[in-house]
Amino acid sequence: MNNEVHLKTWNAYQRAWGPVDETEREELLRASVSEDILYTDPSSQTRGLQELFARIGQSQQKFTGAYFKNDSFLEHHDQALFLWTMYDAEDRVFVKGSSFGHFGADGRLVQATGFFEVPTKRP
Repeated sequence: MNNEVHLKTWNAYQRAWGPVDETEREELLRASVSEDILYTDPSSQTRGLQELFARIGQSQQKFTGAYFKNDSFLEHHDQALFLWTMYDAEDRVFVKGSSFGHFGADGRLVQATGFFEVPTKRP
């Protein structure tokens, strides 16, 4: 797989974290993560697509309308490092962070780990 394929997968995964309806979120996740995805961030850890789906829903409830944009993408050996910015619903910078992703043989994420300061409230 090349960078473009992994980046496309990552972008679908990131869109799933944004303000989309549940049907689209599930489609995006099924296309971008394995059924047993391991997701970790400073405040949570989930295993499996359904737990991740619920975690993302909680995030959107707490920070309605928040979404991500990539600032940088580095990749080798089916692993990638992403630097990103999270924006609030009014397009203001909310959080800056980085994520590590490990891609499986089918090109979907088997692991995603986020590193960032946990936001305590809306900006």
